[in-house]
This record gives sequence, C-alpha cells and structure tokens, in this order.
Amino acid sequence: MSNFLSTVITTFTSIDNPYTFNFIGKVVKWIIELVPSMGLGIIIFTVVLKLITLLPDYWSRASMKKNNLKMEKMRPQLEKLQRQYQNQPQIYNEKIRALYKKENYSAVSSCLPTIITLVIFIIVINQFSNYSSYKNLSIIEGMVDSYNTAITTYNDTHADKPLVKKVGSEYYLDEITAFGSIADQTGVTVTQGAEENQYEYQITDFNKFAAYVKSLNDAGFTKVKVGEAQAILPPAEGLSDYTINLTGGHFADGTTEAEAKRKIVEWVFEYKATSIVETEILSLAREAAAVSYRENVPSFLWVKNIWAEDLPWKHPVKATFSEYNFTERKGCKSEKINVNISDELYAELTYNLQDEKNAPNGYMILVVLSIGVMVLSQIVMNKTQKAQLDLQSVNGQAQQTSKMMTWMMPIMFGIFAFIYTASFSLYMVVSSLLSTGTTLLINKIVEKRFNKKAEEEALANDKRFRKK
Repeated sequence: MSNFLSTVITTFTSIDNPYTFNFIGKVVKWIIELVPSMGLGIIIFTVVLKLITLLPDYWSRASMKKNNLKMEKMRPQLEKLQRQYQNQPQIYNEKIRALYKKENYSAVSSCLPTIITLVIFIIVINQFSNYSSYKNLSIIEGMVDSYNTAITTYNDTHADKPLVKKVGSEYYLDEITAFGSIADQTGVTVTQGAEENQYEYQITDFNKFAAYVKSLNDAGFTKVKVGEAQAILPPAEGLSDYTINLTGGHFADGTTEAEAKRKIVEWVFEYKATSIVETEILSLAREAAAVSYRENVPSFLWVKNIWAEDLPWKHPVKATFSEYNFTERKGCKSEKINVNISDELYAELTYNLQDEKNAPNGYMILVVLSIGVMVLSQIVMNKTQKAQLDLQSVNGQAQQTSKMMTWMMPIMFGIFAFIYTASFSLYMVVSSLLSTGTTLLINKIVEKRFNKKAEEEALANDKRFRKK
C-alpha cells in the first residue's frame, strides 16, 4: 500500500496591517476612537473639523453676506443699468465695475478663505479615507487571528491525543488517532508511513470495507457513490458492484486490482478525513472568525457596517476579498495595498458569515439625507446671494447658473453616497447640516451689524444736515 498524504489544515498568514498615518491621520484616528460608538466618533470628527475651519469659513461666509447686502444697497442703480444696457452686456460689466470700486465692493473677497478651507478639507479627508480602509482591514485581521487561535488552541488542548499534528506552520490530521480505532469496523488498518505526515492503509477484509463504504453512503456521504468514482471504476449503481468489479483482476484502463483497491481506500478515507476536520476543528475556527467579526464590526442605527455602503444591495461582508480593493491615499494618488489573502482563503475565513454576505447593509437613508441636506444648503446659499445673483449679469445668467447648481450639487452628493462608505455619507450629512446652520447664524450676525452701521451712517448724515 502506498503512502497517502493526509488532509492539511493551513492557518492564515497573520496580517500586518500596512496602513500608515501621518500626523493628521493619527489625529483623525484618535478623534474617531474617542468614544466606543464609531458612528458617534465620526460625528465628533466632523464637528472638530468644522471648528478647525471655522475662522476661514466665517470670513468667507461673512464676506459673502456683506457683499450681498452691499449689492442690495446698490440695487436701484444696478437695475437702472440693467434696463439701460440690456443688450450691451460688455458696457454693463464696465459700468458695474466702476460702481463696485466706488462702493468698495469686492467680488473675490470670499474666495481666499474658501480655498484655505478646501485645502484643509482635502488633506483631512485623504486621511479619513485611509482610516476607513484601515478599519475594514483591521476587522479582517482580527478574524484571521481568531481563526488561527482556534486551531492552535484545539491542538494544544488535545496534546495527549491529538487529532492534528503540527508540521512546520501546517496542521495534518493524525490518521491513526482518527481511524485507528475503527479497523474492525472498516476492514482497513492504518499504520505510520515512512514520514511523519504520511500513513499506510491496508485492506484486511474487503467485504467489511465495502459494507463500511455503503454505511457512509447511507449516512449522507454522497461523494462515495460508485457513480462519482468513474475514473477508478466503470459506472455502477450499488456498493456490491465494488466487490464484483474487483474480482476481475484488471480493468479496461489497465488498472490492477491492487491499485484500484488502494485508490478506493485513499479516496474514501480522505473524504472522511475532510469531514472529521470540518466537524472537529474547522467548525471551531470558522465560528471564532465569525464571532470576531460580529464583536468588532461597527454598526450605527440602521447601518449594519458603517465601513460599507448604506445601500440595500450592498452587504456588511463583501462576497470576495478582491471587492475591498484596499488602497492607501497618499496626496492625490492611491497606491494598492499588498495583502496576501486569496478569494478562496477569504471564503474559508467568512464561512459562517453567509447571512452577513446576503443581508442589506442599509436602506439608502444616508443617500436620501445627503441629497436633502444639500438641497437645503443650496437654498440657504442662494438666499444669501440673492442680490448678487439677480444683479451680477445683465441677462440673468448668474441666476440661471445658480438654479442649475441647486440640483447639480445634491445629485453629486447623492453619487458620493452611492460610491463611498456609510461613514463618509454620515460625515457629508453632518457636515452639510453644520454648514447650513453656520451660514444662517453668520447671516444674522452680519446683517445685524450691517444694519446697525447703516443706521449710524444715516444718523450721522442727518446731524451734518442739521448743522448746515
């Protein structure tokens, strides 16, 4: 009897999370992890980022409101110019530039702080994107560690009668332990082979062996049916055909009786070995990986995994490892992260997470909210700039552009919510709400100060008039 290499249990290579963070990235990580709830951490991160950009943001929005109030003050003159130069836009533009200079109006006064805010946003969001991928990979890393630990722990706790033996970094089924006690039942003896991880199988009673195979078949081990062994034997229906076919000495393909018996023994026992491994060991490892995922995946309200998209056709656990497409953002570039997990190994790691692979991760609520809050933001912004939009162009082109942007920006935010994770969508919703609230507050402050200054100027003019 030739040696038969036993079923192998291979532990995963531990993941050394390759994501790196610069100083800003470390701050982002620290802020988000301040509280146990990852969703709440993202909200805190959004608020902190708004506070960091508050000064340039205030400058930009205050300048925008002041310009609108100045434009409103110039409305009678500008409307007169619009009527006068309705068909002469070039002359209109020259006239309003002269009027702007006279009234100390600067159309670009709000641009510089906006650019500063945008640069800060891009730098921070790059690191936020890295953190999002880092957390997804960290969850998988924890699953790998739990899977490996379950196997090593099993081996350690069964050292006196090990079902598996460790050879290097791999675990092999100890077939003497697995099958040695059933020789009388199977008609097969199992002995140690020439090497540590090899064994020899010898049929001592073929009729017993045939009956044993028949019992496996009756118990639901359908792979041991004769019809599935056509490469070894001619097609047949019942287990008794094994005995009949093996009395002929040679087969049409040249296989000898001894070789056919050897192949049948190895085939049946390898399948049985796989079943034992799955029942006794892999079931523990798979469940350990699933428990690790469920304990570490961050849910938030209706979203099952905040690091996946808030969409009903997206799932908390991706079907394959390739779908994660782990990349690290460095400036404006993205570099592929090298993590050596094949889709086949990933399928083993997520074996007990089939529900999570099929369940909806969300219900598009953040997508709808993203669009809704951006529409609100655009309406507030248009109201803030109403006079400018009405009077900047002689033919109302600025107003038309504004109407188009009222819908373009929400659509763009909705697309972002479809593409990016729920964590980023949550950031966008909270950020837009804070921006809208800040704009309304700044508008009130600036308008109050502007009106007060206008009243003081009017009062001063009245006093000068009385003195004369």
